[in-house]
Amino acid sequence: MAKTNQTKITALYERLSRDDELRGESNSITNQKKFLEDYARENGFKNIQHFSDDGYSGTNFERPAFKRLIQEIEAGHVDTVIVKDMSRFGRDYLMVGFYTDMFFPDKDIQFIAVNESYDTKNSNNDFIPFINFINDYYAKDTSRKIRAIFESRMKDGKRCSGSVPYGYMRIPGDKQTLYVDEEAAKVVRRIFDLVCEGKSCKQVADILSEDKVLIPSAYAKSKRPSDCHCKTYHDAYRWNSTTIGYILKRKEYLGHTILGKSVRVDKRGKKKRVAVDESELLVFENTHEAIITQEVWDKAHKKKRISNKKNPNNTHSNRLSGYIYCADCGKKMGLVTQRRKDSGEFYYAFQCSQYRNSAMYGECDSHYVNAEALEELILESIQKLSAHVLDDEEAFIEEVTQKCNQNQNEVEDAKRREVESAKRRIEELNFMLKKLYEDNVSGKISDRQFTFLSSQYDSEADSLEQKIEELGALVIEDKTDKANPRKLIALIKKYIDITEITDDMLFEFIDKIYVHKVTGGRTRYRQQQIDIHFNFLGEYIPTFDEISEEERIAIIDAEHKARKRASAKKAQANQKERMRQLEIAANNGDQEAIEKLAYKKELNRQRSARANARLREARNADPEYIAKQEAKEQARILKVQEQERKRIERASRKKKEKRSELVARAKTDPQAMEELMALRAKEKVARDKKKAIQETRMAEDPEYAKEVTAKRKEYNRRHSESRKAKLADMKLRAENGDEAAIKELAEHRKYFCEAQTKMRAKMYAEAEAGDPIAIERKEQYLKARRDNYHAKKAI
Repeated sequence: MAKTNQTKITALYERLSRDDELRGESNSITNQKKFLEDYARENGFKNIQHFSDDGYSGTNFERPAFKRLIQEIEAGHVDTVIVKDMSRFGRDYLMVGFYTDMFFPDKDIQFIAVNESYDTKNSNNDFIPFINFINDYYAKDTSRKIRAIFESRMKDGKRCSGSVPYGYMRIPGDKQTLYVDEEAAKVVRRIFDLVCEGKSCKQVADILSEDKVLIPSAYAKSKRPSDCHCKTYHDAYRWNSTTIGYILKRKEYLGHTILGKSVRVDKRGKKKRVAVDESELLVFENTHEAIITQEVWDKAHKKKRISNKKNPNNTHSNRLSGYIYCADCGKKMGLVTQRRKDSGEFYYAFQCSQYRNSAMYGECDSHYVNAEALEELILESIQKLSAHVLDDEEAFIEEVTQKCNQNQNEVEDAKRREVESAKRRIEELNFMLKKLYEDNVSGKISDRQFTFLSSQYDSEADSLEQKIEELGALVIEDKTDKANPRKLIALIKKYIDITEITDDMLFEFIDKIYVHKVTGGRTRYRQQQIDIHFNFLGEYIPTFDEISEEERIAIIDAEHKARKRASAKKAQANQKERMRQLEIAANNGDQEAIEKLAYKKELNRQRSARANARLREARNADPEYIAKQEAKEQARILKVQEQERKRIERASRKKKEKRSELVARAKTDPQAMEELMALRAKEKVARDKKKAIQETRMAEDPEYAKEVTAKRKEYNRRHSESRKAKLADMKLRAENGDEAAIKELAEHRKYFCEAQTKMRAKMYAEAEAGDPIAIERKEQYLKARRDNYHAKKAI
């Protein structure tokens, strides 16, 4: 077992985590070193060097001593790696499998796990993948239990983090309750007040920096060092917009406890991400004294969102900036400044920022909308909403409440469907994992395949379980909390008889405006849908009386015709006025006016002559003659088409084939067989039709029925005699040794047996269905069989 190359290192690797310390002294670093040294000496390993990670988890390989070991292996200084057992090497079975099955063999490293008797060069332990899987499961189970403890504490509203928000403090003996730190709370209130005044985060940061206010880290370090988690900073008085934005986001200032801000990413809970969705948070309201009221919070965040930004040239701004959003991509729409060609004045519009910022203008559509038209629409919508609300306040409140409850139920149903889908998938994965284990035991798949596939199933199941836990812990926001129709009613009563929109009214009434893509092109039928979301209505969007598309087009056409008539009338009046002035000037002896008047009169005479000629042509056109000529031309076209059809039919008509020829050809030609079957089906339809007509006539005419019955009997008699004669001739020829007759006779008997079987089955089915004729035939048939049987038995 001892290695031959004694110039290289025999690496003895030891690892101990905090959880391992709780399991006893046997796993201590000292005991691991002694155990591995004794094993190395007994087996002749020399040049021993220890690599020890004390206090590091085995679920990842970011350990200092292990990294040094890998560096030594990469440099070619290591020949053998020895560990006490596989759990000391690591508890992530995928990474352990990578090192033992790929990395160490590739570097020609002998790896030994003493307790499992595993040696990559001298033995092959088939249970090593299962041992690694169990070690990994142990780490995962431990992480799950610890996480469950923290989640249980958080669900009870208990804080699990030692951080304290700026503006609050703790008192000794009470780690759960936050108490207002009045000195820092004044700064927090000032920040919110400045933002409510319309200041940006950068402007607020500059104001605090100029006033020499300590930043949160410096304040915590000077006042309460135990709560300070950031010991280093560049400038104790240099505030930045990031810090201001972070303070504005903290709902703890409303008196709420917010837990679950970090979300586990991997199955062991080592990697985390910041919760980006409010539904991932655990919110416990009114757990401590608030610094900021809800009204101030809402106002500050809305002011921050709708900050009146300037256009890219930093020269123009519009008060609607921050309110307008693209209905397709959800991005804010940017301000566009353009100059009128006639007056040179600037006018403003909004365009989708996703469309404007895309290099190829392909990420979204333009969604261009004029700011003036948008303000007119906002004013009109507020006026309509005010009239609608004041018409019946109680009905409006009930309408909003019902709509919001419906939206909430839809959200809950969607989340419930997601949970049920995830549970079904977990059941499928458990079944697949069980089948995978059976295939591995029976030898259908290798251990490596089992390890790889089971890890994938396990990882997917973990993510689904995490998703179920998150969905189960969601605090579903009540839409009626967002909707407060009574506040809207009070706001409407505050502004009676609105004729123009002020900045304050815009802020108080409007939450967001969503602009849809333009339809109708550059025609007079162009239209654009605009969704205006009002404050205090939540997810409810009021709808007013709408007209159909046909009605809208009719109104547009009527308005267009009215404008054309008005324009023509105005042009005609102007023309008459110019002619009157010209006649006055000509009467006064103005030579130029005389010549111009003569020219105008001659032009009018020519125009009248052309109009009269067109009128005469229209009168001379006889409508009856025109209709007759059109009918004649249509008849000629139909005649030519019929002649062409007959010509093509004659050209493509085939020589009629005899039925016997078709039957003979069908024995070898599949296409001919198809033609024969189609012909027989067609003939059967004709026979059935003829038979139905005949049966109807027989029911109405007894004489005709007697005549048809007699003909049928005569036909059956002749047909039976003919068949008997053919059968007798066939038997005679067969007795004389005619091979064709023998074969034909056998086929006849086979056909006869099959026909009798079908007939008997049909008789039985009809008898079971209750047909009296079939029942009588069946009894006669069975009696004949019994008589025949007894007759044969008597012989």
